[in-house]
Amino acid sequence: MKRKLFVFAVAAGVAACSSLTPQKAPEPDTSPTHSTAVFETHITSGGVMGYSPYEGTGMRYVRTDMRRKDSNLKSTGTFSVVSNLFTADDKTDIERLDRNVRWTLNNSKKEYSECPVHGCPVLGVKEQKAEEKKSSEPKAKTDSGCSMKIANTRFSVKPTGEKRVINGFSSDKYQIAWLVTLQDASSRKTASTVNIELWTTPITAEMRKALSVEEAFNKAYLAGAPRAQRAAAKKSTEVLPPEVSRMILGYLSSTLSSADRDAFVKAGREMEKIKGHPISTHIEWSMEGNACAAKDSPSESTGPILSFTTEVKTLKTDQVHDSLFSVPKDYKLASER
Repeated sequence: MKRKLFVFAVAAGVAACSSLTPQKAPEPDTSPTHSTAVFETHITSGGVMGYSPYEGTGMRYVRTDMRRKDSNLKSTGTFSVVSNLFTADDKTDIERLDRNVRWTLNNSKKEYSECPVHGCPVLGVKEQKAEEKKSSEPKAKTDSGCSMKIANTRFSVKPTGEKRVINGFSSDKYQIAWLVTLQDASSRKTASTVNIELWTTPITAEMRKALSVEEAFNKAYLAGAPRAQRAAAKKSTEVLPPEVSRMILGYLSSTLSSADRDAFVKAGREMEKIKGHPISTHIEWSMEGNACAAKDSPSESTGPILSFTTEVKTLKTDQVHDSLFSVPKDYKLASER
């Protein structure tokens, strides 16, 4: 018995020593470093009607002729359509104007796709419609065949005088209220209300340097973009983050015309009242009324349809390795699987 215990103890000791064997350290990055604008943003979404909430972090590394965007998102609910909103839960887009190439990295699978920087394949009209039909995100419950139009809008921006330090940024609070009245052919109305709590910070020299780099990249990117893309960027006055616009317009897609969908997410001159750079933005959207509701149905309030929060964690320039703007050596082209 003592011999068996001794053998067991020795074996256990050997196993313990093996588990303590140091792992091979990753090879040091020896690529050159250059000044790069670095942006880090945290996102929290309550989803649409509570469906598919998620949270995550977005990183952008920008030089005048190249940009890297990392998205790391995770579902915080039972059902997830994060993969429908984004190509992957953990993905990276690298755009190289100097090489006219865009790489999309699926980090969980360690593979990538490649296309010209302005020419990634897009779904055709038929494929887009088929893809939209597959979507199981909640839609507005309306009378079949009914459509609404924008009757009027009211947009207000008020500085509150409140101050707070957020992630190291000294911030001032603005309260934004955005009311859009929708009306159907029977003159029934629904009020769409977007409430935004916005905190901004004065732009420092360091921030201005980073923002100017990104502005230079965007200008160079659009210079080589198709004419339609340049025109859309030039006239865009959207106040909502693109993710929020997609969710709102997706919810109303069956009841608004294309022109009204475009007008719905545009803001007016009131936005000029806002001073500084946004650091924290909390958005809540609700609807109340009976436009396009089933016949003789009472006016209904849905409560908050969606909530969405973004916070800037980092906005600076830093020395970043060139390798960050290339495909990792151990990634495989998706078609080679």
